[in-house]
Amino acid sequence: MATKRKLQGKGARAAAPKTAQARLLNALNEVWLAGLGAAIKAQRGAPQLYEDLIAEGAKVHVATRDKAEKAFRGMLGDVQSTVNARFGEVSGKATEALEGLEKIFQTRVHRALAQLGVPTAEDVAALSKKVDALTGSIEKLGRARMHPRAPARAATPPPQVS
Repeated sequence: MATKRKLQGKGARAAAPKTAQARLLNALNEVWLAGLGAAIKAQRGAPQLYEDLIAEGAKVHVATRDKAEKAFRGMLGDVQSTVNARFGEVSGKATEALEGLEKIFQTRVHRALAQLGVPTAEDVAALSKKVDALTGSIEKLGRARMHPRAPARAATPPPQVS
């Protein structure tokens, strides 16, 4: 950049850069060159002025660095809260979508099992109750056979008088 300026002569401006990035780099380069020029003039002119400029530059550097860090932290916090909010929204939508898919899957599996004639859980529970009732009846009959009641005695006819 410095060679371009020398070739163009004093007071001549380079063609304006087209992109924002190029303009920013151009501005930073000009600030850097101005600082170098000021430092050289101050160093040649008065050593105390040079020391004062260095001290002032250090103060400005610390102040601007602190402000830049605060601004960066603020931006980072904003970005983080935005990302967290978006993540919550996306996570909720994903959960809803998965629940919907699960319901659809369960419905289709249930329908397929019904078409194949596979008994449902309710059918198995009802059969289990019937088996339990039948088992109880069988046990009751088995106990009755093991402990037979005394046969009822037939009434003996009274002796016949002839």
